[in-house]
Amino acid sequence: MVEKPNPEDLNIFLDQIEKRAVSKHSKVAMGVRNPNEKTIQCIKNAIDLGYADLVLVGNEEEIKKASLSVYPESVIESDLLPFEIYDTNEPEKDIVNLLVTDKVDAAIRGKSKASDVLSCIKETCNVQNLHRLALLISGYGKPFFLAPVGIDEGATFEDKLQFICLGATFLRRFGVSPCIGILSEDEFDDSEFLKIKEEMKDKNIKFRFYGHDVQSAIEKSNFVLAPNGISGNLIFRSLVFLGGGTGLGAPMLMDRHIFVDTSRSYGNFTKAIMVASALSKKP
Repeated sequence: MVEKPNPEDLNIFLDQIEKRAVSKHSKVAMGVRNPNEKTIQCIKNAIDLGYADLVLVGNEEEIKKASLSVYPESVIESDLLPFEIYDTNEPEKDIVNLLVTDKVDAAIRGKSKASDVLSCIKETCNVQNLHRLALLISGYGKPFFLAPVGIDEGATFEDKLQFICLGATFLRRFGVSPCIGILSEDEFDDSEFLKIKEEMKDKNIKFRFYGHDVQSAIEKSNFVLAPNGISGNLIFRSLVFLGGGTGLGAPMLMDRHIFVDTSRSYGNFTKAIMVASALSKKP
């Protein structure tokens, strides 16, 4: 007898994401500042794996210079690089413009400046509050989503409810049943959890309160809700930079446009390109 897949298992999601990226092969823009060999190698990996057609948004001279560490000089001089370059000194502004004017199917922040590009998204897309859902893999291979991860996100109870509802809808699009682990600033105060329980009683969303127990929340959930953006950001950085985990990017939960946030410090953009390509609205 073949065992049925667990609908709460995010490995289902990861399998679908890679298959969709290759099948769609979307046109993905990536913001670039101060490119180096690692930047170009990540892009080459994404292209070689068939995830997307890439548009690098940044200073053309700097991008070509960095490309010399990965591609032969003859390829660069002959304009035969396997990606397009959108020459600009304002990648934060231009990457958003390319996205909202449908010049590309999706975008990732890449190495562009976080505050500038996020402000541009808010202004251009007329969005008051941004909701990013970071996709992570723990050091022992457990995939899960984490939110909020921006230090100014999830500060209010209403914003937390938005994260729960938007995140649950996002997971269900890929056949994954949301199982949410809720962390708290106060391990013994369950008043907020009771308020969430009341608000969620008719929404058919599975969740559990874990207090300070981050380890259990990650092990038993596919979506971990941190107490606020500061603590969520610390969990992310501790896992990815110190704990041997992997960050695959943080899709922004918007209706129309697909934008995947990334960490410049982490610098591994291949999987974020995969996620952006797979999530695009391209048929």
